[in-house]
Amino acid sequence: MLNNTQAIYERLIRGSFLSVDSTKADVRHLYQDVEDNYDEYVDYFLQIGFRLESGNGYFYFSTINDSKADIERRLESFCKWIDYLDFFKSMDSSFSVGYQFNKTYLLNKIDMEADLRDKVRHFFSQQKSFSEKVDKLIGELESMGFAELIEEESATYKVTSAFRYAEELVNLLTIYNENEIPE
Repeated sequence: MLNNTQAIYERLIRGSFLSVDSTKADVRHLYQDVEDNYDEYVDYFLQIGFRLESGNGYFYFSTINDSKADIERRLESFCKWIDYLDFFKSMDSSFSVGYQFNKTYLLNKIDMEADLRDKVRHFFSQQKSFSEKVDKLIGELESMGFAELIEEESATYKVTSAFRYAEELVNLLTIYNENEIPE
């Protein structure tokens, strides 16, 4: 029986994820319900135009029929996440599921490394300071369900399993130079 359709829908429709390793009990409960009743939820959400997708430790929605505007919006979002992933992996190549960080750590790394400053400078044109940009970046991670606050006093965050989605998406890219283009 599908008891959590509304709560699952409300979370996933915003573009967020359900992660197996969420620090939030309610999210873990929803994840477990979807995992236990996956086929039923897939059928239910297909009827209202959403494809329930599963990844390695996470669930999310994808739409069935994309308009040109939807595709353009997704491409813009994809480019943004390539830049974010490039920033995080440049900061620390081990930045992935389970990684813990806080704003102070990010700001210190940016302060010490010119290439990180250059990367962050291009994020969020409306925010002027690095501190504002880092706040916005952390907010983006949180809103997607890619990171969750685990320690309020130190403002420490943990990267969730849903972050694999961004990593896997970017890893699908195969970049060839002109001498390597396959026939």
